Amino acid sequence: MSERNDLEELFKEWNELNQKVQGSFSKFDFSEVKEIRKKQKKIEDAIYENLKQNAPKSYTNILPSEAGQMEVGYDTEGKIFYYVMIDPKSEEKDSIKLLAFTIDISKNVNMIEDFKIED
Repeated sequence: MSERNDLEELFKEWNELNQKVQGSFSKFDFSEVKEIRKKQKKIEDAIYENLKQNAPKSYTNILPSEAGQMEVGYDTEGKIFYYVMIDPKSEEKDSIKLLAFTIDISKNVNMIEDFKIED
């Protein structure tokens, strides 16, 4: 696997594995899906470590210690990785809101409040 700090390569590897997962799902090969997801999780963890290292302190105070506590997404066109979690400020209210933390290949980290998942 590539060096842990080369985000462009990590993004590419994750996306290639994601395409393999889709193919395995279509063949109902769930044992293969499980093995591919293990590899993807390692990449997600490496990307998340980069995110935490490059995030402003105000973000790191909110971020969970591990990526496994969040949903993950990847925008292939913008080359942006997303880590989505429930906004802690909304947990005690009637409507739950989401926060997304993003990192791009240049290691720019952003937070999107009231994040909406598009279909």
